[in-house]
Amino acid sequence: MTTYQSTRGYDEVEEREWSPAEGWTTVILVGIMLLALGVAVDSSRWVGSTVGGDSRTGFLPFVLIAGAVWGFAGAKSRLPALAVHAAGAVFGTVLVIILVAGVNSAANELTARIAALSLSLDRFGVDLLVRQVRSSETAPFLLVTGCIAWATGAYAAFAIFRRHRPMDALVVCGLLLLANLSLTYEDVFAHLVIFAAAALLLLVRANLDEQRNGWARRRIGDAGHVSSLFMRSGLTFVAVALAGAVFLTSVASSAPLAAFWNTYQSDMASIGQELNRLVGGLTAPARGPNALFSSSQTVLSRWVSDPAIAYLAEPSDGNGHYWRVATYDQFDGTTWRQTERFSQRVEPGQPVLGGSIAEIIEPVGRYPVTVKVTAIQPAGDSMLAPDAPYVVQDRAINVWLKGEGGSFATADLADGMREGDTYTVDILERKIDEETGLNESFLRRASPEYPLSLAAYGDIQPGSVGATTTRVAKEIVDSLPEDQRDAYSVAKATQDYLRSPSNGFIYQTDVTGQACSGQVVDCFLDEQNRRGFCQQFASAMVMLLRENRVASRLAMGYLPGEERRDGVWEIDRAAAHAWVEVYFPGAGWVRFDPTPGSDRGRAPTVLPPGPNVPAPSAGASASRAPSDRTFGINEPGEDRLEGGTTLPPIGGPGGGWLAIALVGILAAAFVIAGWSVRERRKPLAAPDAAFGGVARLAARFGYGQRPTQTTYEYATALGEVIPAARDELSLVARVKVETQYARRTPSPDVMLAVRHAYRRIRVRLLALIVRRPARRR
Repeated sequence: MTTYQSTRGYDEVEEREWSPAEGWTTVILVGIMLLALGVAVDSSRWVGSTVGGDSRTGFLPFVLIAGAVWGFAGAKSRLPALAVHAAGAVFGTVLVIILVAGVNSAANELTARIAALSLSLDRFGVDLLVRQVRSSETAPFLLVTGCIAWATGAYAAFAIFRRHRPMDALVVCGLLLLANLSLTYEDVFAHLVIFAAAALLLLVRANLDEQRNGWARRRIGDAGHVSSLFMRSGLTFVAVALAGAVFLTSVASSAPLAAFWNTYQSDMASIGQELNRLVGGLTAPARGPNALFSSSQTVLSRWVSDPAIAYLAEPSDGNGHYWRVATYDQFDGTTWRQTERFSQRVEPGQPVLGGSIAEIIEPVGRYPVTVKVTAIQPAGDSMLAPDAPYVVQDRAINVWLKGEGGSFATADLADGMREGDTYTVDILERKIDEETGLNESFLRRASPEYPLSLAAYGDIQPGSVGATTTRVAKEIVDSLPEDQRDAYSVAKATQDYLRSPSNGFIYQTDVTGQACSGQVVDCFLDEQNRRGFCQQFASAMVMLLRENRVASRLAMGYLPGEERRDGVWEIDRAAAHAWVEVYFPGAGWVRFDPTPGSDRGRAPTVLPPGPNVPAPSAGASASRAPSDRTFGINEPGEDRLEGGTTLPPIGGPGGGWLAIALVGILAAAFVIAGWSVRERRKPLAAPDAAFGGVARLAARFGYGQRPTQTTYEYATALGEVIPAARDELSLVARVKVETQYARRTPSPDVMLAVRHAYRRIRVRLLALIVRRPARRR
């Protein structure tokens, strides 16, 4: 490690001067080094852009320099190091909070910005700890990154100008720069070169200052001339070293390191998957296997291809298929989520979806297909299969549904998936033909009345889409004849609308230059943009369909891949894809792909016309407008159907009564939203929330509640696994049952005890991380 002193005597605090004895060259080099780091991190645009198109991390270079100024001032002051760092931590935290509040909110008043920041942090905590989903809030990431930037700048300056240890500063800053370089797909190589040049020159300058002490002791007369020769030699060395490094990199002389990266890439991606769940709001892709199908998927601003082979598939019919991995039901404007996740274990040879009401596979119009899948470099433990899996022959799996008996969300191998592992899955593939299979005539005659369990697939979260989506959805329906506005016709027209170049839509894998206000679909549908990749196209189609009362969901997985001569299909990570599934009563979920182009087997859904049938009656689905479709609901005063109430119409006559009704609905929505925000700020306001949080966390470690277990039985069984929490589990279960079934409102003291018990249980559950789940029979 390099240390240096100058002739001014750094050991004497009294002689410290504000003018740096190290020279202004050192100050400039430190600034260049920190600016290179800050601009490199900012150029990655980890959390996207503001409405004005500016990067949301644009404050990082300023924070780094501000931290360095503080570190320099503290180094030249007479204050002890501990006092400098303590005061710097307080000042830096305040500065970062103010800057992040300005990025998070466009309000004019600082107090309003701070309030918006607090609300964002509250939402992040609810998403992470209560709902246990990946949050779309960016404030925590910005706060943590800003504090790290301040601490880095302050430490680097203090280490150089007080401790006289430039190598310490270079190591810290260099590690951060390399971490960013390793994770981002943005080209930050130029920033690395600038950083390296400044760092090497800083070391040369530091070494020169150290050598001057020796020259002074040896009474070298012309020290200035020697110093000039020393610096020229140092500059020559730095220039030659950097030029050689850049040249060697350009001719791939560093290729031997690729083997090291490939060996640990999957392990790094697994760690990154868990960090991705904790860190909310990231919209930029990171290196490592993409398409890690977690319980939430944020619509990114860039799609990066990875040619590495992930799986080999051997279908018995020899055909390429869309390999589905996961589906998502809820969209908040930037992120898709699987809500109300319910897990059940399925042993080999047992029906995978036998308990799913919405996913029961009828053999009519289908043919059996057996697929053998081999993992080469798997992206997690998720299982992929064409359509909905029917039976997994040789492996136990965990199936995740949307609620007990609900729709398929995802499935993973119970004992994990490693390189070289195989599994064999049987599916019932759809026939697409004129008579006995899937055709347009059959889907047009599908009932417009959906099961109540599918209501979430027609739901639109407040603030997730805006006026542009509503307008485009209406335009698509208005373009259809009145007698062809059934769900299939609307779905096909929406797919064709998004795939049509005449409408201005262009497939583009990098849309980082587009400025969006958080509503990704509205930004994508705006006539000034209309550029994106599969996530944007699929998200837009789902929300357009939901605006027109058509039940739909986002599906993610892989395109067919490339077929080898032996009939085996190679599925690489670049084949990761997102598409749309639309539900038709009597037919189930049907795939549609709105993404234009035909790469790797990407294709729209085109069905044969089907047999001629008599025109539907006035009450049949083909004559129903989108607003007439129901999720099992009725208008107040009507006889209750098998499901619920008619959805309100999209538009139409109504006069003043319609305006009054809309005002009333908006007022009720504001009241409900205010009440919801107030309640969400109260941790675990209901005992069933505490019990549900315990059950979800235990399920993550393999100790989820069985469908046949009562609340007391599950609490007792979990108490046998963690005996130290038996009393707390018993309390939470008892209060939950009394509240839910006996309708007893717990007292404030009881609720306080439940909250304390809930926190203790969650701490105890962390011990299950190192414990292998017992095999259930």
